[in-house]
Amino acid sequence: MASRKVSTLKFVGTVSLGLLTGLSYTLSTLTIPTLLALPSASSASRAFTSLSTLSPNHLTALTSISSASFFLAYLLSPRSQKHPYLLWTTIIVASSGLTDLMLKPAVRAKKTVPKRDTKGKGRQMDASYEVLGASDRDSEGTASGEETDEDVNGEDVREQMEGFMKRQIATTVLAGLGFAMSVVGIWGDGAADLVVIEM
Repeated sequence: MASRKVSTLKFVGTVSLGLLTGLSYTLSTLTIPTLLALPSASSASRAFTSLSTLSPNHLTALTSISSASFFLAYLLSPRSQKHPYLLWTTIIVASSGLTDLMLKPAVRAKKTVPKRDTKGKGRQMDASYEVLGASDRDSEGTASGEETDEDVNGEDVREQMEGFMKRQIATTVLAGLGFAMSVVGIWGDGAADLVVIEM
Protein backbone atom coordinates (compact mmCIF):
# COMPACT_ATOMS: atom_id res chain seq x y z
CA MET A 1 0.00 0.00 0.00
CA ALA A 2 2.86 2.38 0.86
CA SER A 3 4.59 1.65 -2.44
CA ARG A 4 1.40 2.56 -4.33
CA LYS A 5 1.19 5.90 -2.49
CA VAL A 6 4.85 6.58 -3.23
CA SER A 7 4.35 5.75 -6.92
CA THR A 8 1.32 8.04 -7.08
CA LEU A 9 3.26 10.87 -5.44
CA LYS A 10 6.14 10.43 -7.87
CA PHE A 11 3.74 10.46 -10.80
CA VAL A 12 1.93 13.60 -9.55
CA GLY A 13 5.26 15.31 -8.89
CA THR A 14 6.61 14.49 -12.34
CA VAL A 15 3.45 15.61 -14.16
CA SER A 16 3.20 18.89 -12.25
CA LEU A 17 6.93 19.49 -12.81
CA GLY A 18 6.43 18.92 -16.54
CA LEU A 19 3.57 21.42 -16.54
CA LEU A 20 5.72 23.93 -14.64
CA THR A 21 8.52 23.54 -17.19
CA GLY A 22 6.11 23.98 -20.09
CA LEU A 23 4.41 27.01 -18.57
CA SER A 24 7.63 28.87 -17.80
CA TYR A 25 9.01 27.96 -21.25
CA THR A 26 5.86 29.29 -22.94
CA LEU A 27 5.99 32.52 -20.95
CA SER A 28 9.65 33.14 -21.79
CA THR A 29 9.66 32.18 -25.48
CA LEU A 30 6.15 32.95 -26.76
CA THR A 31 4.15 35.24 -24.50
CA ILE A 32 6.65 37.96 -23.55
CA PRO A 33 8.11 38.34 -27.08
CA THR A 34 4.55 38.73 -28.36
CA LEU A 35 3.82 41.44 -25.78
CA LEU A 36 7.07 43.19 -26.69
CA ALA A 37 5.87 43.38 -30.30
CA LEU A 38 2.65 45.25 -29.43
CA PRO A 39 2.51 48.67 -31.10
CA SER A 40 1.58 50.85 -28.10
CA ALA A 41 3.17 51.00 -24.67
CA SER A 42 -0.17 51.37 -22.90
CA SER A 43 -1.65 48.17 -24.37
CA ALA A 44 1.59 46.29 -23.68
CA SER A 45 1.58 47.59 -20.10
CA ARG A 46 -2.03 46.52 -19.50
CA ALA A 47 -1.40 43.05 -20.96
CA PHE A 48 1.82 42.62 -18.98
CA THR A 49 0.15 43.75 -15.75
CA SER A 50 -2.56 41.14 -16.25
CA LEU A 51 0.00 38.46 -17.07
CA SER A 52 2.32 39.29 -14.19
CA THR A 53 -0.53 39.13 -11.66
CA LEU A 54 -2.01 35.83 -12.90
CA SER A 55 1.03 33.75 -13.87
CA PRO A 56 2.78 33.71 -10.44
CA ASN A 57 -0.29 32.03 -8.92
CA HIS A 58 -0.09 29.13 -11.38
CA LEU A 59 3.70 28.89 -11.16
CA THR A 60 3.60 28.84 -7.35
CA ALA A 61 0.85 26.20 -7.30
CA LEU A 62 2.75 23.88 -9.66
CA THR A 63 6.01 24.42 -7.77
CA SER A 64 4.35 23.65 -4.43
CA ILE A 65 2.55 20.53 -5.70
CA SER A 66 5.67 19.16 -7.34
CA SER A 67 8.12 19.78 -4.50
CA ALA A 68 5.64 18.55 -1.86
CA SER A 69 4.95 15.37 -3.85
CA PHE A 70 8.63 14.49 -4.22
CA PHE A 71 9.40 15.28 -0.59
CA LEU A 72 6.46 13.19 0.67
CA ALA A 73 7.51 10.37 -1.67
CA TYR A 74 10.95 10.46 -0.07
CA LEU A 75 9.52 10.45 3.47
CA LEU A 76 7.05 7.61 2.79
CA SER A 77 9.50 5.39 0.92
CA PRO A 78 10.84 2.33 2.73
CA ARG A 79 14.39 2.71 3.97
CA SER A 80 15.84 0.59 1.16
CA GLN A 81 14.09 2.74 -1.49
CA LYS A 82 14.88 6.24 -0.19
CA HIS A 83 16.60 7.42 -3.33
CA PRO A 84 18.49 10.71 -3.13
CA TYR A 85 17.10 11.87 -6.48
CA LEU A 86 13.81 12.59 -4.71
CA LEU A 87 15.54 15.06 -2.39
CA TRP A 88 17.60 16.59 -5.18
CA THR A 89 14.49 17.06 -7.30
CA THR A 90 12.71 18.68 -4.36
CA ILE A 91 15.59 21.12 -3.84
CA ILE A 92 15.82 21.98 -7.55
CA VAL A 93 12.06 22.55 -7.86
CA ALA A 94 11.98 24.69 -4.71
CA SER A 95 14.91 26.77 -5.99
CA SER A 96 13.11 27.29 -9.33
CA GLY A 97 10.30 28.89 -7.35
CA LEU A 98 12.76 31.31 -5.74
CA THR A 99 14.06 32.79 -9.00
CA ASP A 100 11.65 35.71 -8.67
CA LEU A 101 13.24 36.65 -5.34
CA MET A 102 16.85 36.07 -6.43
CA LEU A 103 16.60 37.87 -9.79
CA LYS A 104 14.27 40.68 -8.72
CA PRO A 105 15.49 43.95 -10.28
CA ALA A 106 16.20 46.97 -8.15
CA VAL A 107 13.28 49.38 -8.16
CA ARG A 108 14.23 52.65 -9.81
CA ALA A 109 12.68 55.97 -9.00
CA LYS A 110 10.06 56.77 -11.62
CA LYS A 111 10.30 59.98 -13.52
CA THR A 112 7.29 62.14 -12.92
CA VAL A 113 5.51 63.11 -16.10
CA PRO A 114 3.77 66.45 -15.86
CA LYS A 115 0.06 66.09 -16.45
CA ARG A 116 -1.76 68.43 -18.73
CA ASP A 117 -4.66 70.42 -17.46
CA THR A 118 -7.57 68.46 -18.84
CA LYS A 119 -10.29 70.17 -16.83
CA GLY A 120 -10.99 72.76 -19.48
CA LYS A 121 -10.97 70.14 -22.22
CA GLY A 122 -13.25 67.90 -20.21
CA ARG A 123 -15.80 70.65 -19.75
CA GLN A 124 -15.77 71.51 -23.44
CA MET A 125 -16.11 67.85 -24.36
CA ASP A 126 -18.95 67.39 -21.87
CA ALA A 127 -20.80 70.30 -23.41
CA SER A 128 -20.31 68.98 -26.93
CA TYR A 129 -21.38 65.48 -25.90
CA GLU A 130 -24.51 66.85 -24.30
CA VAL A 131 -25.36 68.51 -27.60
CA LEU A 132 -24.80 65.21 -29.40
CA GLY A 133 -26.67 63.24 -26.73
CA ALA A 134 -23.71 61.22 -25.44
CA SER A 135 -23.39 60.35 -21.77
CA ASP A 136 -20.93 61.83 -19.30
CA ARG A 137 -19.42 58.38 -18.74
CA ASP A 138 -18.04 58.29 -22.26
CA SER A 139 -16.23 61.58 -21.81
CA GLU A 140 -14.79 60.49 -18.45
CA GLY A 141 -13.54 57.25 -20.00
CA THR A 142 -11.91 59.17 -22.86
CA ALA A 143 -10.18 61.62 -20.54
CA SER A 144 -8.88 58.88 -18.24
CA GLY A 145 -7.73 56.86 -21.27
CA GLU A 146 -5.73 59.85 -22.52
CA GLU A 147 -4.11 60.28 -19.13
CA THR A 148 -3.02 56.64 -18.89
CA ASP A 149 -1.54 56.78 -22.40
CA GLU A 150 0.55 59.79 -21.37
CA ASP A 151 1.72 58.23 -18.07
CA VAL A 152 3.04 54.95 -19.55
CA ASN A 153 6.79 54.93 -20.22
CA GLY A 154 7.63 52.43 -22.98
CA GLU A 155 11.23 51.92 -21.81
CA ASP A 156 10.11 51.01 -18.28
CA VAL A 157 7.53 48.55 -19.63
CA ARG A 158 10.14 46.92 -21.90
CA GLU A 159 12.63 46.69 -19.01
CA GLN A 160 10.05 45.03 -16.75
CA MET A 161 9.11 42.54 -19.46
CA GLU A 162 12.72 41.64 -20.19
CA GLY A 163 13.39 41.11 -16.47
CA PHE A 164 10.32 38.89 -16.23
CA MET A 165 11.48 36.94 -19.29
CA LYS A 166 14.95 36.37 -17.77
CA ARG A 167 13.39 35.06 -14.57
CA GLN A 168 11.18 32.68 -16.57
CA ILE A 169 14.20 31.42 -18.52
CA ALA A 170 15.95 30.66 -15.22
CA THR A 171 12.81 28.89 -13.96
CA THR A 172 12.62 26.88 -17.20
CA VAL A 173 16.24 25.73 -16.89
CA LEU A 174 15.87 24.66 -13.24
CA ALA A 175 12.47 23.04 -13.72
CA GLY A 176 13.70 21.25 -16.85
CA LEU A 177 16.71 19.91 -14.94
CA GLY A 178 14.43 18.68 -12.16
CA PHE A 179 12.04 17.13 -14.67
CA ALA A 180 14.87 15.24 -16.39
CA MET A 181 16.15 14.03 -13.02
CA SER A 182 12.70 12.83 -11.97
CA VAL A 183 12.10 10.97 -15.25
CA VAL A 184 15.49 9.23 -15.02
CA GLY A 185 14.86 8.44 -11.35
CA ILE A 186 11.43 6.94 -12.02
CA TRP A 187 12.86 4.94 -14.93
CA GLY A 188 15.61 3.69 -12.58
CA ASP A 189 13.01 2.70 -9.99
CA GLY A 190 11.10 0.73 -12.63
CA ALA A 191 14.27 -0.97 -13.86
CA ALA A 192 15.20 -1.96 -10.31
CA ASP A 193 11.73 -3.46 -9.79
CA LEU A 194 12.09 -5.50 -12.98
CA VAL A 195 15.43 -6.87 -11.84
CA VAL A 196 13.94 -7.90 -8.50
CA ILE A 197 11.01 -9.63 -10.24
CA GLU A 198 13.29 -11.52 -12.62
CA MET A 199 15.43 -12.85 -9.77
